[in-house]
Amino acid sequence: MLHQDSRTQNKLPVLLACLLVCIIAPAVGRAQGVGQVECARSGDFVYLYSSMTTLDVRATLQCGQQVEVTGRYDQYFGVRTADGQTGYVPIDFLLLLKTAPGAKPVLAPTKETPRERMAYDPPAKTAAPVSNTPAADQFLILLDSTPVRMKLGRSLSSSDAQVGDEVDLEVAEDVVVDGFLVIAKGANAIGVINEAEPKKALGRGGKLGVLVRSVRLTDNQEAVLRSGGEGKGSSSAAGMVIPVMHGKDIMFPKGMDFTAYVNGDTRLKRENFHPAPETPDAPPSGKVSNLPYP
Repeated sequence: MLHQDSRTQNKLPVLLACLLVCIIAPAVGRAQGVGQVECARSGDFVYLYSSMTTLDVRATLQCGQQVEVTGRYDQYFGVRTADGQTGYVPIDFLLLLKTAPGAKPVLAPTKETPRERMAYDPPAKTAAPVSNTPAADQFLILLDSTPVRMKLGRSLSSSDAQVGDEVDLEVAEDVVVDGFLVIAKGANAIGVINEAEPKKALGRGGKLGVLVRSVRLTDNQEAVLRSGGEGKGSSSAAGMVIPVMHGKDIMFPKGMDFTAYVNGDTRLKRENFHPAPETPDAPPSGKVSNLPYP
């Protein structure tokens, strides 16, 4: 008889726990519904906490904003916002709204009250401008082999030039694509000395060579150049090499003319360029491709 009473006492805590669950479960189910954020003054806001222990702020809730109530925990309601954020709100700042039994909570759209924005507010949404312009018309194509005529900005001599020295270059003629000025006369080009030897004894002359790599566009970007003798899209030492000259000390005078070519098709945003001024002797358009090399 004593043994049976002992087993009954051991089952008692389990029975009490089951009874407690049966009592609490309906209450938790009824706790789920819709609540409305309440503020003391119009234009205020309520913090949405990510933790009831540390009170870390996750976001701010607008006055009158509706949230889904997921449960009650002592002095806080667990809530979920329309955009899926979850957290906790003090019970004093949430008014429970009546909903039909078993109905899925439906949150009304939030009307944002004008106020100074805070770090916890979501970023303001700006409507992206809708463009009716076809994608192809939004770009300019500076085609491969478009010629770029240039001049030396200063004189060069094999007697004092050093390999790696920068070379002053400027564009001699505008380059126009579809009526837009893509490369302006006077624009800078990047060049370096790639071969330089002064004259030597026994009548051996000097050597001098210049490599042009790129040119500045009117949108402040750069286009890669190549020499006329290289194949289309070549990536080997892209640029134009002025032929090495032999003899005494070699001189390249200021204003010396030469031509480089665009190395590969280059797509450019049309909106970054301005229409070219109309001139009777306009240079060739960048639409021309695979020009014969001189």
